[in-house]
This record gives sequence, structure tokens and C-alpha cells, in this order.
Amino acid sequence: MESMTGYGESHFSAEGVQIVCSARSLNSRFLEVELHYPEELAWFRAHSEEIIRKRFARGRIEVAFQTAAPLPVDLTFNTDMIAQYERFLATHLKKKRLTLDPREFLGVPGFVERRVKNWRAYQGKFDFHLLRALIKMQRARAAEGKRTTRACMTHLRYLARVQRQLGVFHAQSHRKKLIGLRHRILTDYFGVTDEQMKIEREKNRSEPNAAREKLRRTVQVAKQIWSERKEDILRSVHNDASEEISRIGMHIARMLEIFKKQESAGRELEFFLQELQRETNTIGAKAQDAEINSLTVIMKTEIERLREQVRNLE
Repeated sequence: MESMTGYGESHFSAEGVQIVCSARSLNSRFLEVELHYPEELAWFRAHSEEIIRKRFARGRIEVAFQTAAPLPVDLTFNTDMIAQYERFLATHLKKKRLTLDPREFLGVPGFVERRVKNWRAYQGKFDFHLLRALIKMQRARAAEGKRTTRACMTHLRYLARVQRQLGVFHAQSHRKKLIGLRHRILTDYFGVTDEQMKIEREKNRSEPNAAREKLRRTVQVAKQIWSERKEDILRSVHNDASEEISRIGMHIARMLEIFKKQESAGRELEFFLQELQRETNTIGAKAQDAEINSLTVIMKTEIERLREQVRNLE
């Protein structure tokens, strides 16, 4: 799995000029190519972009050709212009032959012609050094990707430990709330304690007729409980975050599997991070215990650290 940040460069010379081809890669959700070439190499832009897009899927790729001095050009005198001036002056000065010094025309626009060299003859050389810079950048991306992968797996393993701890705290807290609700219902509606209810169950096994009558009364009381304590019961069910905690564990396991396979799955990892964030927010909204709130804050912090790392992966 590669990172989206890296750098590579290649040095060479042409026509006596030192040229540096540099390639830099930065984070981006999509593939963006940015080229910084001298005007003389404008013809090489489309070909360069085609090479880059074949090698990379994501990231902002910046490629530049820089020179220590301006690229050389061919300079020539406009001899046709000199001949025209000579004929013009000879006609007006009444001289049959007139020879002018070219230095006198250096300030005349168009007298010195600037002809760009045919740099296309060096395309093979430009291709070679462009690929060399890109390969160096790709190696840097791979090395950074390995470091990022190790860091992400460390964060994920820590998240897995927090998730297991969260599951234990939540199970204990939720069970305690359900027992408290059950105790209040037995006391308020049946006038018995948990121990007395156990004794009643034993008696019902030996007296079936009495048991049926008690069952009928129990159903009636249950309807009354539902009508009077509906909010308490629904709140207890709503505050159960067991499913969210379980899904967090599945998401973490899947992300670890992706990292172990070294797959290029930056976008898939971003999706799982969104799911982790959503599940953690839900748990935090349902939580009514300080321990659970504290653990959700830790999870949110680790998820944000993971997000910063994953943004850098292709």
C-alpha cells in the first residue's frame, strides 16, 4: 500500500545546459497532474501527462523541468531586412552601392531573429529522466506507505482493545439498569422481591391451576405496566448499544485484514472510518455512564488520528 506523498528527481544536461526533472506527489482524493515546463518544452506536456496517468491512480502529481540557465536558442541576423535598408538608403543618397554595418541595426525590432532549437530531438532523453524521477518518487511513496501502514495497524489494535473494554463496561452497565427496572416493576406492581418471585415460581410448578390463574393476572398487570412505564422500558431498550459495539469490532477486523493484504484501498478505508465514527457517536449519545463516555472520547481521538494517516494512502 503506497502513500500519496513522495519526491524524486533526475539530473542531466543537454546543449550544455544542466536540467533537473523533479516529481512531487501530494494528497488528493483524485488524480491531479500539474506540469511546470519552460516554454521551449510545451510540446512535451501532453506526452508527460499520459505517462503519469498510466502509473498513478490517486494524488496530486507535480512535475517540473528546471534549468540553471535559460535554454539556448539560435540567433541570426535578418539579412533580408539589411538588404532592404541598403537599397532604400542607396536610392535616397544617390549612391549605387552602400554597405551597412549590422551592429547599427541591433536596436531595430525584428533585426535579430530568435529561433528556438529543436528540442524534440532530445525526447528520448526527456522520457528517460522523467521516468527516472517518477520511479524515485514511487519508491519514496512505497516507503512512506509502509510506515503509514504500521502506524495505522497500531492505532487499530489499540482501538480493538478499547472496543472490547467498552463492550464489557456496557454489558455490566446495561444489565445493572435492567435489573433495577425489573426490581422496581416487581416491587411496584407485584409487591414482591426477587427472592419471593423465585419461591412463587417453585410453587407454580406443583400447582398448575393456580399457576394459570397467576399467569392471567400477570398478563393483566403486564398490560398495566406497559401503559404506565412504557417510557422507562423503551429507554432501556434504546440505550442498548450492543449492536453498535459489535459492528465496530467487525469494521476494525476488516480494516486490519486490508492492511495485512497490502491492498490499495484508501477509499475503502475512508468509508470504514466514517462507519466507525458514526457508530461511536451513536454509543456516545446512548451512554449514561462516565466510563463509557470516557472510552468513546478515546475512540473518537484514535479514529481522527487514523483518518489523518489514511488520507495519505492511495
